[in-house]
Amino acid sequence: MKKGIISSAYGDIHYKLSGIDSGPTLVFIHGVGMDHFTFQEQLTSLEQHSKVLVWDLPGHGASTLENYHKRFTELSAECLNELMEALQISQAVLVGQSLGSMVTQHFQLNFPGKVMAVVHAPGIELKSHMGKWVKMLVPIFIFLMGLIPEKMFCSSFGKHRAVKKEVQDYLASTIGKIGKKLALKITADMCYDLIDPSPNPPKVPLLIIYGEKDLAFIRNASKAWHKKEPSSQCAEIPNANHIASQDNPKHFNKTLKAFLEGL
Repeated sequence: MKKGIISSAYGDIHYKLSGIDSGPTLVFIHGVGMDHFTFQEQLTSLEQHSKVLVWDLPGHGASTLENYHKRFTELSAECLNELMEALQISQAVLVGQSLGSMVTQHFQLNFPGKVMAVVHAPGIELKSHMGKWVKMLVPIFIFLMGLIPEKMFCSSFGKHRAVKKEVQDYLASTIGKIGKKLALKITADMCYDLIDPSPNPPKVPLLIIYGEKDLAFIRNASKAWHKKEPSSQCAEIPNANHIASQDNPKHFNKTLKAFLEGL
């Protein structure tokens, strides 16, 4: 395993690269308030067959965040490009979880030649899901969320996104490390990403994964995205909420491996 830190335009980015040079390189991108340990079960399962890159988004885990002057999803995509360049990864299969899905889509738009296939686990398509007038409500929503006490905010973050108690505890711990202020700022950027129109990224093999117990909005959006892309694959992970990779890693890994074998 190779691990270290690269210096990017937006801070120091921590990563771990392991596995063998057989098949495509897999790059995992975690969600808001989390870190690369989100994909530990996938790393252990897949590094025997592929090269696997996990990393901490700016301001998360062991990575730092500087120059936060554009949307977090956009600057994270640029950081990923710098990381891949530094590690001489010319093309990869991107696996994005929630926020990571949005980062993946921005990466596709800006660096299309470097994307072999995409897995959203789960994700929502970057496009205008509601009128621009909704943008006026985002600051109000963020303000109200900011009124929640820090401890309650972190605890609720875990309970509403995972089934397993240990995963809930992990989420509460990691969101506590980045802090409510940064988490809400990133959340606002994600909201704007789903309000503003966006061009469609280039077509690549696509897998959409969602948890059986995730929010109805997420499940319905996943199914609608799959219906829009007839060549895509879509899978529901049983006994799993938003963090399906940790709630039910066995089923998640089986689904992911089947997709990779078909590339």
